[in-house]
Amino acid sequence: MFIEVWEWLRGYGKWTETQAQTVFLKEETLFHDKSGKDLHYSHVTSARLVWTDSHGKQHYTILKQYGDPPKYPFAEGEIVDLRYDPANPMRFYARKLSETKVRYYVSTTLTIIAVAILCIGWEWIRSALGCSR
Repeated sequence: MFIEVWEWLRGYGKWTETQAQTVFLKEETLFHDKSGKDLHYSHVTSARLVWTDSHGKQHYTILKQYGDPPKYPFAEGEIVDLRYDPANPMRFYARKLSETKVRYYVSTTLTIIAVAILCIGWEWIRSALGCSR
């Protein structure tokens, strides 16, 4: 429901709909040397999303996801529905990417709210019972 309203407000419904394919998926571990003492590493997953516009020209974008371990919304060879701007085919919108971002932000926000409620509740219970530090 909310994502349809977002798409309507942003005007994505006027863009041309097509399908893209994940044609390349690569996972890397990057090592970072900080101050010569401790070695840190991070994981990067890269994918190339390829689609063809209405004129038959192919376009692609490289998407990267960082994390430990990296979580990526697409599997290699997966077909993804997307919309692109006919005036500039490199501007695209994929609902699945937006859903992944929204899910991350909502879960993070709810976690912060839950921790705040627990902390406030704990202090309230302690004060109600007359416990002091």
